[in-house]
Parts: sequence; C-alpha cells; structure tokens
Amino acid sequence: MAEVFRKAGEKGVMIQNALDQDKIVPYFQPICSATSGEIVIHELLMRIQLDDQIVVANDFIEQAESMGLAHKMDYQLIEKAFMQMSEQGYEGMLFVNLSPKVLIAGEFVARVSHLAQQSGIVPSRIVFEITERETVSNLSLLEKFVLDVKLQGFGFAIDDFGSGYSSFQYIKRFPVDYIKIEGEFIRNMLQDEVYLAFVKSIVTLAKELKIKTIAEFVEDAEILAAVSALGIDYAQGYHISRPSPMIHIVGTITSPA
Repeated sequence: MAEVFRKAGEKGVMIQNALDQDKIVPYFQPICSATSGEIVIHELLMRIQLDDQIVVANDFIEQAESMGLAHKMDYQLIEKAFMQMSEQGYEGMLFVNLSPKVLIAGEFVARVSHLAQQSGIVPSRIVFEITERETVSNLSLLEKFVLDVKLQGFGFAIDDFGSGYSSFQYIKRFPVDYIKIEGEFIRNMLQDEVYLAFVKSIVTLAKELKIKTIAEFVEDAEILAAVSALGIDYAQGYHISRPSPMIHIVGTITSPA
C-alpha cells in the first residue's frame, strides 16, 4: 500500500510540474472518410513531455482528475492545439475528448470559445466528445454542458458508443452530431455475428437520426473495407494513422472502395 501511495505522489508531482512548466503537449490522430480515404478530422490527444520521453494520458489522467487538475490540463492542451492549427494552416475538424469531470467546470465552454476566437477558429470545426464508458451520474449537468456547447456553435459526439447502458438515452436526450462506435465491436465484427449485428443496428439508427458515424479501432485493410461497405462515415485507427505531434494537412489513405 505504501508503494501505491509513493507512486501516486510521484505521478502527482509530474502532473503539477507539467502544468507549471508548460509540458502538456498535443498529439493528433487522423480520422478519414471511409469512402474516399481523405483525412478530414483529427482527434486531439494529451501527452506530457517528460525529459526525453512522452507520457500517454492513460498513465496520468486518472490521477489528474483526482487532483482536480484535469480541466486545467485541458485548457493548456486546447490552447496549444488551436495555435498549431493556425500555424499549420489546418482547415479540417478537431475532436476534443473530455472527461465527464470537466462538466463541473462551469466556465469551460466559454473559455474554449474565447480561445477559438483568439485563434481565428470557427466553433463548428471543434467537436467535444464525452465517452460513454464513464458513467455520468448527473444527466442534468451533462444536458446543461451539451446545450452550452451547441449554443457556442461547437459540435457534440458520444465516444465508445455501445459500451454502456446509456447509449440510446444519450441520443434521445441530447443533440448528438457524431457517434464513435465502440472499438471492440469494430475490431471483432468480422469474426462475431453478434458484434456485426450491433454495428449494423447502430449505423441504421444513426442514419435515421442524421447522426454521423465513426468506426474506432480500424487496424487493417479488411476492417476498413467492411466499415465502408456498412455505410459508416469515418474511420479511425492504426491502419489510418498513429497519433503524431503534427497535424496531417493533405493526402489520403488507400481508398477502401
């Protein structure tokens, strides 16, 4: 137990130092059109620059949330990402994955709106993702957040759609623009008829509701071809591209058609 506390303390120091020393860095993972292969979206990912190594979010985000620092890290990350979008001349869309913990930071959306305005970025190019994996106990709080997001002109997405029990409640209650289909379904759908049925039902529902779909965990050409054939709009995964510190400005991957 003492070892656990020691490691948590070391991680806490790393997080605080990263904030104080401006060591939060943006990484970007491309998302392509499932039909044309064109890179049209990037997902923003958080990293910490620690001397000569990069620390991924899974190694620190839970600790940052428990310290109440996650939203401050998000601000620093988003500010840097917006600056980079402007500097690189990127005109596509950016998805920003948020922890439900950010919902209690009441000024969050307004501050991000101000950052976008300062960087000359139209709000409609920014989409906030809330993952379904993490239960949001206060749906009224989430509803207020989503309304703020939409009023400021930003988009809203549900990540890991299908992983929890709230999927259909979310799309019934909130103005969802995109759903990112749970990666486990995509990765296993060619070997498992149940997963394939899940994916087909999600795509059918999304089309009826005019919600765009994104397949996660697209890790080979066979899965990409299936994603395209199923009518899913976009694809994300290592077959498309791994996360990078640079934004992918032009080009396509091999068309799945």
